[in-house]
Amino acid sequence: MRTVEYLSLSAAVAALDCIIKANIKKPLITKNRGFAHNRFDRYPKAVAAVSVLLSAGMFKGVVSGGKDALGYSLILGGALSNTYERVFKGYVTDYIRIGNTVYNISDFMIFAGALLLIIQNLKEKEL
Repeated sequence: MRTVEYLSLSAAVAALDCIIKANIKKPLITKNRGFAHNRFDRYPKAVAAVSVLLSAGMFKGVVSGGKDALGYSLILGGALSNTYERVFKGYVTDYIRIGNTVYNISDFMIFAGALLLIIQNLKEKEL
C-alpha cells in the first residue's frame, strides 16, 4: 500500500469510531478523562497534550512508508479519534464493555496496530 492508502485507513478507523460515538445509546457510555482505566484523570490537559504528541509520532511512522506503516496506521486511526475527544471534550467515550472495563473501537485498533508492530519486530529478529 502507498502512504495515501495507509492514511486513508487511519481516517476510516477514526471516522468509524466517531460515528459510533455520536450514535451510541447514552446508558452504555463511559467518559474516560485519563489514559487507560482513567489513569491521570486529574490532568486531562496533560493527557490531551501527550495524546497529540503520540499521534504525531504515529503519523510520522505512517508517512515513513516502511514495513511498519500498517501497524502505525491502525494506531494512528485509533489515536486520532481518542485525541480529538480529549482535546475538544476533555474525555474519551468508551462504549464496549468487556468484564469490568469499557473500550471503544479506537482502543482495539491501537491494540491491533501495536500487536502487529510487535509481531513484525519479533519476526525480523528471527531472520
